[in-house]
Amino acid sequence: MKLCHWLQNKALIDRPLPDASAVEQALMGSDCSFSCLHTTQPWGPDQRLCAPERCQPGRGCFELSPRDPSAGIS
Repeated sequence: MKLCHWLQNKALIDRPLPDASAVEQALMGSDCSFSCLHTTQPWGPDQRLCAPERCQPGRGCFELSPRDPSAGIS
């Protein structure tokens, strides 16, 4: 699973994400809802819901987060 730059959740704020399992653990362990930084709502600019499994490559608004371990930056 990739991490979208625009996906926001309290579990992702100021938290080191050293590998993909840390990303998944942070997201799945969160009871907070997700929002998009483009819209500041629980849906993206395409009017579709925001969620880690939905905000993925192929969605027009997706941009790989520099915090995503697969981006090569930790």
